[in-house]
Amino acid sequence: MSARIVVLDSVTQCAGRVQAGDVLVAGSFAGALSLGLALPFGIRALIAHAAGVGKDEAGISALAVADGLGLPVAAVETMSALIGDGPSVHDEGVISHANAVARALGIGDRHERARGRATAHARRRAASGDREPRRRAPCVVDEVATGRVVCLDTLSFATADNAGDVLCGGSHSGRVNIEALLRIVHPRGVIASDGGMARARSGISGLARLDDAGLPAPPST
Repeated sequence: MSARIVVLDSVTQCAGRVQAGDVLVAGSFAGALSLGLALPFGIRALIAHAAGVGKDEAGISALAVADGLGLPVAAVETMSALIGDGPSVHDEGVISHANAVARALGIGDRHERARGRATAHARRRAASGDREPRRRAPCVVDEVATGRVVCLDTLSFATADNAGDVLCGGSHSGRVNIEALLRIVHPRGVIASDGGMARARSGISGLARLDDAGLPAPPST
């Protein structure tokens, strides 16, 4: 029996949408953090965005972690699709990286459309395991009378307690991440990754939302 293919803008949107055995195609970066947020929902496979690959291949770090779990994971080439846009990753994304488990399933790891790979994964059986990458707690790196500087693995970990803080997040600065952040809290400022810029500069498309909110936000590279 084929699994479902679920397409989301972000792995943070899994609740109520993803079921055990689903193949997830997400606009998020293909990092270990994204994998960790999706694993509790019992996904069968993950396709996400390479996000410029990043320092120490952080943008695709989910691949090696997923090998240890027996889970196929692939990433689409940075400029082939919009980051933070699941349909773009699914419809337009071109696979640039795949882990050993995915390749062992007989699916080539380069130049294949994400749509085709998602369908292939949905037709194959793969164990997701019961482990997940460790989630690190937010870290206060500076604190003065007027506020704090707080480092988060992803902006989605922000809470109402971060009002007035400058937030340094490991996630991209795309619209979906920034809009989700502003629904949670109004920080003093935001520093995040540019996600390799990605197609149509989607990796920093959320900066306009921060301008509207009156927040400074230089993207990191």
